[in-house]
Amino acid sequence: MLAAAASFAVMAASARLLPSVETMDKILWRSFISVVITGFALYKAGSAALPKRPFLLLQRAVLGFVGLAFYFEAIERVPLGIAVTLYNTTPLFAAVIGGIALGEKLKGQQLVGLLLGLVGVALVQGFSPDGSQGGVLFALGCAAFSAGAYCTVRILTASEHPMTIVMCFPLIAIPLAYCLGAGSRFPVAEEWPWLLVLGLATQSGQVCLTHALSHLTASRATQIGFTGVVFAMLLGVPLGDGLPSAAALGGAAFIFLSLGLAVPRRLRP
Repeated sequence: MLAAAASFAVMAASARLLPSVETMDKILWRSFISVVITGFALYKAGSAALPKRPFLLLQRAVLGFVGLAFYFEAIERVPLGIAVTLYNTTPLFAAVIGGIALGEKLKGQQLVGLLLGLVGVALVQGFSPDGSQGGVLFALGCAAFSAGAYCTVRILTASEHPMTIVMCFPLIAIPLAYCLGAGSRFPVAEEWPWLLVLGLATQSGQVCLTHALSHLTASRATQIGFTGVVFAMLLGVPLGDGLPSAAALGGAAFIFLSLGLAVPRRLRP
């Protein structure tokens, strides 16, 4: 899960280095790269990777795409700090959905760690009262749909090959991105290296996330995902965001304290 959080931070950084590429085009090309890599892995896996629960695979892909679309709508309406902070309420939704659908229980220690992680995210990203109510609702909707996608992956890991789960998202994302305007411009030569990094980082994040959810509850896994905020903060320094503030460093400390409470004892050294 730590590797997934780091991969998604690299994905975000590479996306930021492609300002002339539209959002849906980024989704389109990263999905094509994912299809090629995952398709090769599925070919090597053979019949073991044949889908066994296609409806749940479709559900995972649709929930993930809607969550992504809601996130893009949120950042158009509210400051990025609010959008990111509200997105990181995903573990709360994952705890509720996991408790109802999967029977996962949230212990007192994990709840304390979850709240500490939310405080840490708020300190790192900042929070402002500015922004529309609609943008806030979109950000919360993004967190809810993402939590639903993670819980669906948690169910699918019991019966599906990890690469089958990974493949379902780009197969749905490609036609949906086309329908929403992607593909109108072919990337130029200098954009391809960062698009390749974007695709590889996305692939790494999805594979690691899928494996993590086969060992951790949805709420624990998404709580560990808080560390992605810290990775993004560190990557932001060479990208021109400047050195982190005292509040951001304090937030990072809260996140790592939360991480210590999130990891189950059987995984600790």
